[in-house]
Amino acid sequence: MSYFEKSIGRGNLWTLIIGLTLTIWGTVALVFQIRFGRDIPGSYWLLIPGSIILIAGISNIFTYRYNREKLLEALKSYERVSMKQLANELNMKEKEVKEVLVDLRTEGRLKASFDPETGDVFVLEVKGQSPMAVIPVSSSGLPEHEANIAKTYKSLPDQGFCPYCGSMIKPGDSFCNNCGASQE
Repeated sequence: MSYFEKSIGRGNLWTLIIGLTLTIWGTVALVFQIRFGRDIPGSYWLLIPGSIILIAGISNIFTYRYNREKLLEALKSYERVSMKQLANELNMKEKEVKEVLVDLRTEGRLKASFDPETGDVFVLEVKGQSPMAVIPVSSSGLPEHEANIAKTYKSLPDQGFCPYCGSMIKPGDSFCNNCGASQE
């Protein structure tokens, strides 16, 4: 499980715990009010915010999973796509698309890289299947753009590193080849 997915899971877990706690406490308060005619600390009105928080947590989990699958399905039809186009097509923010892309790559469900100059996504494999069009592969097994970049890295003694993922970047790159983060 990737870092992004763990953080999403923890956030939803706490949302669910808080919502469930408020709902249970409101239910107990309501039962005491009806059954015994007495109020206990708290109020049966806690049922309303508790239920709303609980529904929001469950909705977040389903939305996250739906967006991941929607992104994977969209990438099956591209060999190269800009982040902006992908975000507009999926009705998501570019940052969310990038985070989900990196998350899916970490899990091994997606093989893709980012163009260091434009930030475009190169799709090699989605769920073990090649997209409709395939990027030419060099003799080293890397896509040609990655093989060319690897040669450039070896020739540059003053190479830099991405502050977000630690991958090597060459001076002048606007985007990281590994995580797609802007270097400006």
